[in-house]
Amino acid sequence: MTSTNIPKAFPLNLPEGDAELLLDELQTRLREGRRLVAEVGQILAEIESRGVRELYGHNSIAVFYEHVARVPRAEAQRVTGRALALNSRRARDGTSIDPVAPLTGTAATTGALAEASIDRIVTVMKRLPEHVTASARLEAEEGLVELARVARPRDVTVAGTELLAQLDPDGKPKDDPAPQRRRSEFWLRQKRTGRWDMRGDLDAETGARLNALLVPRAYPVPDGEADDRSPAGRRGDAFTEIVELAETGPDIPLPRTSSEKVAKQPQAAEPAEEPVNRPRPAQAPPQGRQSPPRGGGAREPSRNVAHIRPARWWARLSRPRAGNPTQPPKPLTA
Repeated sequence: MTSTNIPKAFPLNLPEGDAELLLDELQTRLREGRRLVAEVGQILAEIESRGVRELYGHNSIAVFYEHVARVPRAEAQRVTGRALALNSRRARDGTSIDPVAPLTGTAATTGALAEASIDRIVTVMKRLPEHVTASARLEAEEGLVELARVARPRDVTVAGTELLAQLDPDGKPKDDPAPQRRRSEFWLRQKRTGRWDMRGDLDAETGARLNALLVPRAYPVPDGEADDRSPAGRRGDAFTEIVELAETGPDIPLPRTSSEKVAKQPQAAEPAEEPVNRPRPAQAPPQGRQSPPRGGGAREPSRNVAHIRPARWWARLSRPRAGNPTQPPKPLTA
């Protein structure tokens, strides 16, 4: 049976069997497409000269091209960066800005260079040091352009690497960054249950000092009785004891305020003494089992520090949370 599946004619109506003609038509279309891309770059450079914000309201030429051409942001940045590197333009003050690779831009308008080869030439020209003379720069660029007309982009990369090794054998000096000191960090947040969760990242000195305070207070009960607390529980009680000791200290710092509050309400160097007959607010007992006092004596009750806090700050701590009366109030965290 004879097949009725007749192949469709070629869109350009080219005669079959002529391979050279097909190759010539392909190269012609490639040159034409690359030439049009180069003209697009010239238009983008002119828009940048006139001011893309004043003309179309965009912050940059890349954002403008992204919206007009409907391309991804990375592709828009490549196209506009190539356009500004190949074409001269004017700055905002009217001065002329020379292109990075003028010979490459001229060759691109003929459609002889691929975009990947253009990007590699521009990269090499940007990395040339300032001490290279203008004639040497033109000669180097001319050699790369002639190679890009007949070679692949990877060949242009190899030639550009060798060129940089000849013109700039030392390379760019690498700045030795100063060693950065990693700062200590501490996170504290309150859960829905009312308990607190904390974690931190301390430097070696601060961690050693905290560990020296925790270890002596985290020992089991020394009276011979069985201590049912886990090691984490003993450390928790020890940390609670350290917080109480810090809170009852005479040099507890006042909470920091903004510059406006400091200017309006300057605080005295020493807090005023509290009246003797002033009632003290009741304090909630600390959660968890407390480690026994050392030395056999009774522990001094914690001194309330509400009187040395600013009234506005203390009011925020005692204010109930709106919309959820059963949930405990959430104070300010560090």
